[in-house]
Amino acid sequence: MSIPAIGVDSTLVPLILLPDGSLEAPEDFDVAGWYQAGPEPGEPGASVIAGHVDSRTGPAVFYRLRDLDAGDQIAVNGAGGEAVAFVVERVEQYPKDDFPADQVYAETELPVLRLITCGGTFDRDARSYRDNIVVFARLA
Repeated sequence: MSIPAIGVDSTLVPLILLPDGSLEAPEDFDVAGWYQAGPEPGEPGASVIAGHVDSRTGPAVFYRLRDLDAGDQIAVNGAGGEAVAFVVERVEQYPKDDFPADQVYAETELPVLRLITCGGTFDRDARSYRDNIVVFARLA
């Protein structure tokens, strides 16, 4: 996948839902992952891609995700290797305990893309960010 506006160029690894219903994060902080039980990018429905915001050593693949603006371009390779172009509609921040799963994983007739990373303040005791950043994008 490629997001020129924020300098992202990453391969995608497959991701699954964890027993608590949350999407697992990629093991590699410099690589994004695609929710493999959902539609592939370019297929009807919401394709979901997640990546880390940072690590103990510095910024990770989606560090600048919150900097995207409406109209920015995202390219993701589909199942056949063809590039599928998406355009950012909006970027939102949600508390993790109020994550809008119904919007992120919504069934849609057209192909859409959701990018997810952590955001907000860091909870040192929980060793986790309190919020999620979600990018909503549509087929270009």
